[in-house]
Amino acid sequence: MKKFILLATILLAAGSVSAQTYFNGDRADYNPYYQSKWGFEAAATFSTVTPGENFNTSSLTGFSAGFNVDLPVSYPLSVMPALLYSQKGYTATTPSGDYSQRMQTVELPVLARFRSGSVFSFYLGPQVSYIISATNTFNGNFSETARSHYQYGGANLRYQGVAGAGVDVTKSINIHARYSFDLTGTGANGNAAFVPTYRGHMFQLGFGVNI
Repeated sequence: MKKFILLATILLAAGSVSAQTYFNGDRADYNPYYQSKWGFEAAATFSTVTPGENFNTSSLTGFSAGFNVDLPVSYPLSVMPALLYSQKGYTATTPSGDYSQRMQTVELPVLARFRSGSVFSFYLGPQVSYIISATNTFNGNFSETARSHYQYGGANLRYQGVAGAGVDVTKSINIHARYSFDLTGTGANGNAAFVPTYRGHMFQLGFGVNI
């Protein structure tokens, strides 16, 4: 995991240096590609977790929103860190009944962005996610004792990988699809006899606007 964080730091520093070097109107070889761009993004999220014995899962719908900055390195590569609020979680069918778990998270992805031509882009990189809260909603069959077994008990800080693609609709508006996944299992999570160690994964479909 330290390698992912180190790589993200190196790419971010390289992007900052490159942007400062080339974003200079006095240079004869000035290229507008090397201008840093701030943006806002929002997306619908569809998340779930890996199932286990007596623990069948399906997706939960939510949303994410936040800000990003695109820092050019050398065409076609740029680095795009972002600060996002995201909803994620899952629904589950268990011997005790059905329930859903919705998590409120703050996420910091640092993605390498590779442009293909003037329209298409591909994204790849690490992400740090911090779980602010996790709330369960149970159906009427759950007893109070059973409910306590399914509360989230894993680590609040999660490390993930992200991959995706995007299309520039105009110079200021883009649409994107991204897939994120936990790099490690949850570890201790509630009562292991009821909720197995799992990995979360999420699909996002959204848009961005350059400021």
